[in-house]
Amino acid sequence: MNSTYRITLRSVGTFDSIRIILVNYLFLPLVSLLMFLLIAFNSNQDYTRSLIGTIVTTGITTSIGIISASVVYDQNIGLLEDFFSIRPAFHKYWLPKFVIANITATIEIVVLGGIGLVSLGETNLLPKLFLALPLIILISSLLGYFSANWGMNHENPYWLTNIMTASLVLLAGLIIPVRAYPLWLKVFAELLPISNLLDWILSKNFLDQGLLIIIAKLFTWYVICLTSSRIKQKEF
Repeated sequence: MNSTYRITLRSVGTFDSIRIILVNYLFLPLVSLLMFLLIAFNSNQDYTRSLIGTIVTTGITTSIGIISASVVYDQNIGLLEDFFSIRPAFHKYWLPKFVIANITATIEIVVLGGIGLVSLGETNLLPKLFLALPLIILISSLLGYFSANWGMNHENPYWLTNIMTASLVLLAGLIIPVRAYPLWLKVFAELLPISNLLDWILSKNFLDQGLLIIIAKLFTWYVICLTSSRIKQKEF
């Protein structure tokens, strides 16, 4: 394994041992999923969207957390000043963080999605969920980068990561559709493409307006991340 990937793995505390990995990224999410399924089995409501949303936001939260944890480790050992002075290539610094974070999130989504959708008898949505994985990876990487970037050189480097991950379920419109939100909350929810992604997964079409909206929002977040990176570089 490339040394940069080994260093990145060591920088994330939840990768310290196989047991910790299994507990954090398999056992705990499975317990949450089983609790959700127990609620769904005792209700006449259609919980498909909530299930898909829970799986997707769990994966995104995992990815954001790993990216941020790795950057915080770099800050704690005093590596960030060297990072901004040397400005290493993207593939040497950020890419290992994105790859490790999103491989973990992808495995989580595939396992939880398989168990959850099979249990609800919605196996027809599995292909669409798997097709959505590249979009989920892009969303996770952009939000993870944005959160980690604005945490750099901050007294609490997790401040934006905590806000972002804690609000994903609400902003994704899992329980109540985003269109039914009050205006102030709807504005924040519409900034993220997660609600649009859930609509696209549940739709029967592949190429439709929903997919174009997701791509447009991803491009917008890409521009936001580039801008925030330039702002941060001026601070160091």
